[in-house]
Amino acid sequence: MNLFQGGIFTKTKYYQPLFFSLVILFSLAANFAHPVTPTFIVERQLDSSMFGVALAAMMTANFLFAPFWGRLCNYIPTRLIVLIGCMGYAVGQIIFVSAYTEILVILGRMVGGMFAGGVFVALSNYIINTTQDPTRRGENLITMITLQNVASAAGYFVGGMLGVISTETAFIIQILVLIACALLPLLICQDDTPYKHKPDKPLSIQDANPFRAFAAARRFMTPMLALIFAIIALTSIGQNSFDQCFNYYIKDQFNLSSAYNGIFKAVIAVVTILANSSICVWLQRKTDTNRSFLPILFCCSLSLGAILFFDSLIPFVVVDIVFFTFNAMRLPLLQNMCAMRSNSENSNEVMGFYQAMNSMGGIFGALFAGLIYDTNPLLPFILAFAAFAVATLVALLYVRKYNKTKA
Repeated sequence: MNLFQGGIFTKTKYYQPLFFSLVILFSLAANFAHPVTPTFIVERQLDSSMFGVALAAMMTANFLFAPFWGRLCNYIPTRLIVLIGCMGYAVGQIIFVSAYTEILVILGRMVGGMFAGGVFVALSNYIINTTQDPTRRGENLITMITLQNVASAAGYFVGGMLGVISTETAFIIQILVLIACALLPLLICQDDTPYKHKPDKPLSIQDANPFRAFAAARRFMTPMLALIFAIIALTSIGQNSFDQCFNYYIKDQFNLSSAYNGIFKAVIAVVTILANSSICVWLQRKTDTNRSFLPILFCCSLSLGAILFFDSLIPFVVVDIVFFTFNAMRLPLLQNMCAMRSNSENSNEVMGFYQAMNSMGGIFGALFAGLIYDTNPLLPFILAFAAFAVATLVALLYVRKYNKTKA
């Protein structure tokens, strides 16, 4: 049997739960190093701005190559892209954990970001390609993103606990699990080639140019999709500015270990399961998400605004949990809105562009959070609130235009 054509479990009814198991395992591994990164920076005596600059480097590579991965999904099985992406991500983390200079940290994060983006694009496209019913596809995307959020929070917890042993332990376990994630798709994922539109032209070397992939977006871009992508980019700025600053803030201002970072994320994981399995599924089934995503976005903005009035630990933690609960519902709603405005010919590229917009927002959110933190530790939180406030205004414009088209 050719492993690149079909896994040994894909002929059974169990292949979809096994695919979601892969999503969980990868999401866990992808977050093992995050809670120990502030400690890593302190231990290696690196500049404090590196907590934001390093992530910005990763997001930059992710942003540049996500459209290319989306385009590549048209040509080869997405399961093979998961394999390549996980192995490349593992190599990036090996460089990262070996670094004692800022340049090596940035290099490691860029290599990791280049390949991690391919995994996220491939996982989304796998569901879109193999799920023909639009309602079921939306529910599967909600399930996947819910599992990603919960597993990411659990990964923070596990990584934080491993960080108590040593920062290197968290990295080593992460690398080993990423290698396992690279091999699993060969066994548990089906070949999605029969479900995809076959491109008219063969893949060329020029298609590896990330800017060429961005230029190709004009084939599917519409004014409404552009507004959705603007919302995605803005909210990603806010999310990454808040998250990266919060992780460093509780270490710098309250002197808490990486274990606390993990515990807070574990609480978020539990709340996320409850919210996405009830509220988000109800919104998907019973409402028009082109309208109902707006209140969720408003609640994200409101919770971020509330944190500006507190300077003690408990309110910070409460706002962190509330924000990420609403943010966990925002993600699948926006992703499904992109999927609904795509077709079989361009869905892979649309999802690649979706990942690119997430990454572009992450670049500015993480970079600015790192650079302005030393000026005033609250400035990254102000940036996060401002980004979500502007995104909410863009969302209002989107809903207004959508209502006109429906009328």
